[in-house]
Order: sequence, then structure tokens, then C-alpha cells
Amino acid sequence: MKITFKLLAPAIFAALFSFSNIAFSEPPNLTLLTKDIQNYHDSGQYEKELAEAIMKAREYINKQAESNDRNKEHKKLAIVLDIDETSLSNYGFMAKRGFFPTREQLREEIAAANAPAIKPMLSLYHDAMKHGVSVFFVTGRPFNELQATKTNLLRAGYKNWAGLYLRPEKYHSASIVNFKAKTRAQINEHGYTVIATIGDQYSDLLGGFAKKEFKLPNPFYYLP
Repeated sequence: MKITFKLLAPAIFAALFSFSNIAFSEPPNLTLLTKDIQNYHDSGQYEKELAEAIMKAREYINKQAESNDRNKEHKKLAIVLDIDETSLSNYGFMAKRGFFPTREQLREEIAAANAPAIKPMLSLYHDAMKHGVSVFFVTGRPFNELQATKTNLLRAGYKNWAGLYLRPEKYHSASIVNFKAKTRAQINEHGYTVIATIGDQYSDLLGGFAKKEFKLPNPFYYLP
């Protein structure tokens, strides 16, 4: 038994040491990750990839609208847009505060109602409406920020939208998926065919009730 123990002990120790290294390996350095994110934005790569993703959505929406025009029975087509980092850019705020806001900072930023439009999305917005496609905004912003959100959208150049939906005050789910999916379902129930939903988070897109989903890049934050 002593011989067996002496043979096994080093192997067991090595296995435990290896396991502990895997389980508790050091994650990427936060400061370096933040610099990578800033470089991604400042290099123009973010803007390039964002514009490419929006262009794909725009081409799809236009084709759907043109196909609908050729049909004898015209459907009421609609698209659903997220707001933050989809229709409006908050990058200036995010970079200034180091990408880690308090709830109070977020309230102040939204209340300022001065986030600029994401220009390729504003162009898609006007093009969709020109093709007879209605546009709905569905955002995870709380309902008590409705007026500031309206003001910001109008200032940024978004006008004559078909609907604006904000997260209900008593919504307690950890994920925004249910709210956004149910809202798209309601839009369908009102007689619209939602041909596309566009957002910077996967939670903007999951849950169905849209013919196609378009995910925009956003390495700045994650929302479930």
C-alpha cells in the first residue's frame, strides 16, 4: 500500500493542480479590454461594421417592400428598431464615464435627450417609410423615460414613427426578451407583418414574431 500511495500521490497532486489552473485561470485584463474597445471604435472599424450590417437590413427591407407592391393583396409591412446603439449612439457618454455607468448617470444621459442619430440607421428609417414600411421603436428603457426618449428621437431626425414602446414600470424579468417578443406579437395582432427586427443585443431579436433578425455590433455592454 505504501508503494501504491507514493506512486499515486504525485499524479493526484498534478491532476488537482491542473484542474485548479483551468477552473481559476486569470481572465483578460479589464484595462486592456477597455483599450481594445476604444481602439475598435476610434479606428473606424466599428462604424464600418455597423454600416455594413445596416446596409444588409436596408437591402432586405427594400426587397420585401418591392415584392409586396407586386402582390395583388398588399400587406401592412413593419420593422421594429431598438433605440440605444441601434438608432441613437451613446458612445460619447460611455467613453467619458469609462463604460461603467451608475443608474443615476444613465438617467441623466437619457434626460439630456441629446444622443445623436446613428446616420446609416436614420437613412434606413427614412428609406423604409418612403417604401411604405411602418417603423416601430421597442426599447428596454423604462416607461418613465418616455418623454425624454420622444424628444431625443425627434431631435435626432426620427419623425412620424408608427409606435414607441418602452419597458413597463412593473416589468421584473431579468431578461428583456419577453417584453420585446410580446410587443412584436402585439404589432402583428394590429394587422402588421413585421418583416425585420433590428438591434445591437441578441435579446432585442429573440422570441420570434419577425420574419428576419439583424444583429448590429456592440462590444460596449451586454443586456440579457
